[in-house]
Parts: sequence; C-alpha cells; structure tokens
Amino acid sequence: MIKVYIESHRLRVTSCIAVGLLMISDAIFCTSVIADEKDNQHQSVATAPSRLKPVFIPEVAASAMMLYKVEPEYPRLAKAARVSGIVMLHATISKAGDIVNLRAICGPQMLQDASIKAVQQWKYHPYIFHGERIEVETTIRVTFELGGKKKLKYSKDSCTDQ
Repeated sequence: MIKVYIESHRLRVTSCIAVGLLMISDAIFCTSVIADEKDNQHQSVATAPSRLKPVFIPEVAASAMMLYKVEPEYPRLAKAARVSGIVMLHATISKAGDIVNLRAICGPQMLQDASIKAVQQWKYHPYIFHGERIEVETTIRVTFELGGKKKLKYSKDSCTDQ
C-alpha cells in the first residue's frame, strides 16, 4: 500500500508492507520518505506501531521452532476412568522463547491440568521479525491415548482432531 500526502511544500510518500503473519494481527510496518520540493533532500523514517499484539502462528510453525519438550504425565485417575483424547491449549511464546499466558481451550477436564503442567516447561527459539524478537501466539494440541496398539476411542469431551 502506498499513500502520498502533500504537506506544505513537502511531499511525503508512505509505503507500508505487511508480512503474511503480521497481516493476521493487523500490524503494519511503514516507511516514510519526505522530499522537500525546493532542495530535493530525502529523509527516511521507519515507523512501527508502538505496541504490537502478539502474532498468531499455526501450530506446525511453532512446533518447528521447539527446542525443549516435556511429555505430559497421564493422570492416574484419568487412566483408571479410561479418559483419553485431545486437549487444545492457547499459548503465548515470549520474546525469550518461554511459554506464557497458557490456557485450555477444550478437551477432557481430567487431562487439562497435566497438559498445562507439561507445556509450561516447553522452550522455543525466539521468533525474529525485522531483526527484533517478537511474542507469538499459537495453539498446542496434546494427545492422550489409551490402549497400546489398539487405540481406544477418545472420550466424548475431547477436542476434535482437526
């Protein structure tokens, strides 16, 4: 997108670029060039929103950046009750690569705490955009299965496997 403004004897051309991932979070980085009509001097100014919302990235992109993963421990009560299924979590990955703001979206209640406890320990490579670390948001799928080689059906309160 290019915008042209005329400001009292100056021509300001603003070009904004939006990278695919940032378009999702409505973050747009702009560069302005100001040209003075009299002496044709150019001044380049880079601007960015002062407070960017974390960018949402797909689960597959987040998993590619994983450094350290802790598998969840199957809760004894859930195992005894034959509860299995998928727990979906929503997480923010900090600029340092740590999991913050983790919450369960759906899945068997008996499995949610074990999922959160394990995922809170995961570590990721920091996400870099234009040379700066940024926070990102993602969904994380944690699967609990019973039955060994013959898998049992998931519990009715499991998230759907999408």
